This record gives sequence, C-alpha cells and structure tokens, in this order.
Amino acid sequence: MPVNNSHQKGFTLIELIIVVAIIALLAAATFVAVDPAKRIGDTQNAQRWSDVTALADAWAAYVADNNGIDPATVAADGTGYQIDTLGHSSSGGTICTATNTADGGMLDIDQLVSSGYIGTIPYDPNTNLVNGSTSTNYYFTKYASGIIYIGACDTYNSATIQVAR
Repeated sequence: MPVNNSHQKGFTLIELIIVVAIIALLAAATFVAVDPAKRIGDTQNAQRWSDVTALADAWAAYVADNNGIDPATVAADGTGYQIDTLGHSSSGGTICTATNTADGGMLDIDQLVSSGYIGTIPYDPNTNLVNGSTSTNYYFTKYASGIIYIGACDTYNSATIQVAR
C-alpha cells in the first residue's frame, strides 16, 4: 500500500513566522520591563544635558550681547557656584562635589530670564522643591580664559554632565 503524504503532520511556514513574531514581541516587552530604573535614569540624564546646554547657551548669548559683561558677579578663577534662583544668591553653603572647585556659594542667574535669554531657570529632575529650596542642583564655574562650565551635580550612573562655552 502506497504512503499518502498529503496527511503529514507539522507546521506551515506561516505558522512558524507567526510564532517567531510573537516570541520577538514578548522578548522586546520583557527587555523594556526588566530595568525601568535605568530607563528613568537615562531620561533624567537627557533632561540634565538639555538643561545645562540651555543655561550655557543663554549665559554665552548674554555675555556676547552685553560687551563681555556677565549676568551675575562671578570670580574668573575656577571658583564653583551652585546655580540658584529667585533672588536667593548668597555666599557660603556647599557646592556640589561634582565641580571639585572652591565653594563660591550660590549664584543667582535670574537676569537671564528677565533679559529674555532663557524662558525659566531649569531645575534638576530630582530636585526637591520642598521647604522653599531655590537650588537648581546645577553648578557654574568660570576661568580666567573666559571659558565657563555648567554641569549637573547629580546624575544617574555617575555620568559626567557638563558643557563648556
């Protein structure tokens, strides 16, 4: 008796492709769900990059438009300042350790907002604004060469977030 091959059991090519596609979707969903903290941290670091770049650009534009005059009084000797807002500039206090510079205290740069160089002074995504805190959790340093550095005090995964102008 001849063998009838039309009744063989097995999967068709379409069925196999559908199964592989479903497995790929499940793997992608698992990959996203496995480490949401990393995704949040990376998103916050992206926001910090955007913030420090906007601050540095606003500072540089102000200085260029005002014949080299800074929007706030700063020492051009590598002294680090914690960027502050709302008119609460003061000496003393602690500068974030990211700068590895001397402590110049708090630096009020609201002049950049009132002059139209930036819409608002940004705050670090993790800044807790409770108890009237006005620190942005960003820092500023200027050197005798005229180069300024603006960076983030806190970052995810010890990333260095700093721009120079």
